[in-house]
Amino acid sequence: MTTQSGERITGAQPPTRSAGTAFFIGVLLLAGLYLVLSPWVIVSAGQVRVGVANVVTGVALALLAAGFARSAERLRSLAWVTPVLGAWVIAAPWAVYRGSGVAPVDIDPSLSTATWVDNVVVGAIVLLAGAGLAWRSSRADQ
Repeated sequence: MTTQSGERITGAQPPTRSAGTAFFIGVLLLAGLYLVLSPWVIVSAGQVRVGVANVVTGVALALLAAGFARSAERLRSLAWVTPVLGAWVIAAPWAVYRGSGVAPVDIDPSLSTATWVDNVVVGAIVLLAGAGLAWRSSRADQ
């Protein structure tokens, strides 16, 4: 369909995402993918529980980020979940190892320190990027 001046009418255009929102989504996607790979990047032999927690959290984070990238408007109400996941990534090594398990796992201090530092750094990145995304989403509601 065209207008009288010959311009083509294409229907409603989808709302554009700001560069800041796209940045936060990209950081969250990369952090999620890194968390999935982190048990092999930070060699965490003997630290199976933290590795599993990182893989599960990374998959959830990557799926959320992909969902935000696909339709941020529909998932805007879930933006608060990403900072919570960041806080979980920070707390996971202590929560998993200090919790009661079926069998005690010996912890190699050099590997556990690397794992803890890795989780704190990645968790802080996820927490900040998630807070930024949640802030941008709340501003879009207004």
